[in-house]
Amino acid sequence: MATLGPRVLRGVAASPGIAVGKVYILELEELHVKERTLSPGEIEPELARFKAALAATREDIQQVKDTIRQELGAEQAKVFDAHLQILDDVVAVEETVRVIREESKNAEFAYRRTLSRIAEEFDALEEEHFRSTAADVRDVKRRVIRHLLGKPRRSLGDITGQVVLVAHDLTPSEAAFLNPDTILGIATDSGGRTSHSAIMARARGIPAVVGLRNATLHVNQGDTLAVDGNRGMVEVHPDEKAVKDYAKRRRKFLRLEGALLHIRELPAVTPDGRQIELSANIEMPEEAEHALERGARGIGLFRTEFFYMRSARLPSEEEQYEAYRKVAELMHPYPVIIRTVDVGGDKFASYLGTERENNPFLGWRGIRFSLERREIFKIQLRAIFRAAVTGNVKLMFPMVSSLDELRQANGVCAEVREELRARRVPFGENFEVGIMAETPAAVFIADSLAREADFFSIGTNDLIQYTLAVDRGNEKIAHLYEPMHPAILRSIRTLVEMGHKHDIWVGVCGEMCGDPAGAVILLGLGLDEFSTSPYLLPEIKTIVRSVTYSEAKELAETALCLSTAADVRDFVEGKIASRFPQIALP
Repeated sequence: MATLGPRVLRGVAASPGIAVGKVYILELEELHVKERTLSPGEIEPELARFKAALAATREDIQQVKDTIRQELGAEQAKVFDAHLQILDDVVAVEETVRVIREESKNAEFAYRRTLSRIAEEFDALEEEHFRSTAADVRDVKRRVIRHLLGKPRRSLGDITGQVVLVAHDLTPSEAAFLNPDTILGIATDSGGRTSHSAIMARARGIPAVVGLRNATLHVNQGDTLAVDGNRGMVEVHPDEKAVKDYAKRRRKFLRLEGALLHIRELPAVTPDGRQIELSANIEMPEEAEHALERGARGIGLFRTEFFYMRSARLPSEEEQYEAYRKVAELMHPYPVIIRTVDVGGDKFASYLGTERENNPFLGWRGIRFSLERREIFKIQLRAIFRAAVTGNVKLMFPMVSSLDELRQANGVCAEVREELRARRVPFGENFEVGIMAETPAAVFIADSLAREADFFSIGTNDLIQYTLAVDRGNEKIAHLYEPMHPAILRSIRTLVEMGHKHDIWVGVCGEMCGDPAGAVILLGLGLDEFSTSPYLLPEIKTIVRSVTYSEAKELAETALCLSTAADVRDFVEGKIASRFPQIALP
């Protein structure tokens, strides 16, 4: 968790929308299991009791799966296929039976010990996909133990009134019964955008922020809490002015949602004719369709780490190719910018040979990793080059901080082209290859990089972090993470000027362009493309269509002359509020 002020917590935007309500804390459920030694005559009856609990649990899960399939569709119901697989896992069942038979232990103790060990093994891997699997294992464990103990199932259906649900985490079983009539919003300590609670919240249209780390420590039952599922923030005890602001933004969000079909077909062009390419950031191939539905005219950042984090083995060329191909075909003729894998930093995959580092954000990550592990790099490049046949694919290298790195990466691309030609494999011969500009070094040598890159895509999240020397995940200093800092604005201006000087386009794919004030400033700084969360696209498109380029340029030029981030933000937000009241500022 990171604080952006005395009452604001930052997490992961998991489900769009805005909600304000009274807190209902869902306490961690404890099922007390006692260890008991069985007599020889109790062994067989205990095994029968265990098998009966498995059968009853299977019936429960199947019932939930059928309910979800009828309500939300087959895709959402697939969540519970994993639960059935865990329940039927031969190793887990056989180990539990062994403990009952050979150690003479009671079934609930044996099963809890067995599944707890499995869950801990997944937890140790730390990537979000594995943490989700660990949550599934614990959910199944609780279901079986509940049957063994004869305990009733906890249900969110028992909640009365309208509340904002705060929990350490929601199990898939609990998330399956989220009711938008009573649950206005959700805030959890754990979870990510691909967790089951996030998926279920999105399916039911409930705003949610997850991954807050310790939100449960900051709130009490009955507190007022605002949830901004668009930007991944919650505010504890918002004052009267803030509550009115949230209500205003909620009405605007609902209005935009209602007009989504109309907005989706409109171009992102200013009243005086400045065209902005409005794209979406995605992490998984399945998100591309959602991006299209919300008006994206391309994928500005396809993060590919998911392929490397979702299993304990390297993704093959074929499975990567199929995923890239599907997205390219779906988005055609719009561009799809695929970023090569960026492991390291906050993304860790032990089987790749990466190790824990004392300062991982300044360590072996991004293009540094790819250039040293060229066999992995080439597999991914071959998949991307092949997918370029089917759509408008562009390639982007992360974390470039020297011209040597760009030249080496381009050299590997040349090798891959020759290998594919030798194999007579069709591939995209001519497509743009650019860099993610996200380090101060890239800013200072932008003139040189722009001569050899086809485009710049500015990763504002890391550019801000590295330029200001601020870890935004550090609660003590997160308030210093400020996109409006003059050093950041001047860095972006340099990248735009150097890019345009050498006739390449410059986009931004960080969170800054998802903030209304940030979007106006970036528009004025001359950016050609914005790529942000699919949830924010209608709002950002509305802003672009509301502000003339000349007005935005005037604002940006004045902001560049100011001395502090507070001065910049006060000036920009004051001007927007007075001249463009239709833009709802957070």
